[in-house]
Amino acid sequence: MASMLPRRVPGYSLMPQMGKASRRHAARFGHTSSQVRAARRWARTVTGLPREDADVLELLLSELVTNALEHSASGQGGHVTVTLACLDSNAIRLAVMDAGPRRGAPTTVPHVNEADPGLEYGRGLALVERLSRRWGFLGVPGAPLTVWAVISRNAQR
Repeated sequence: MASMLPRRVPGYSLMPQMGKASRRHAARFGHTSSQVRAARRWARTVTGLPREDADVLELLLSELVTNALEHSASGQGGHVTVTLACLDSNAIRLAVMDAGPRRGAPTTVPHVNEADPGLEYGRGLALVERLSRRWGFLGVPGAPLTVWAVISRNAQR
């Protein structure tokens, strides 16, 4: 049931904040749009960043979770798994794993669309590309994919 989510993923840190390199946190979120806000709140809590300093992290996480819900089976009753890792004192990697391809839809992979400023949709990965050090995805078409981005902690200030 969605109200029980997020759930901590076994094997990841129980510590509340990410203060040092190699600290990793992961949680599973449900298939509804309200889970995007829950993922942002969770990320702010485990990183220990104050709300005003977590803007870039929350924006990119929102884009990645929203994309997973809209373009994969995650939004068809599935879930997303969000992982945050402190790579060093200035870098955080965020990753969102989806539940595989949508039923009844063609198989796709994440790609940056040509940004049209007049459109309301289709700019999420362009934002991820612009605001992160680097980004990419892991997995093969037709299976669950993990989209990741590395951001600088001080880019958030």
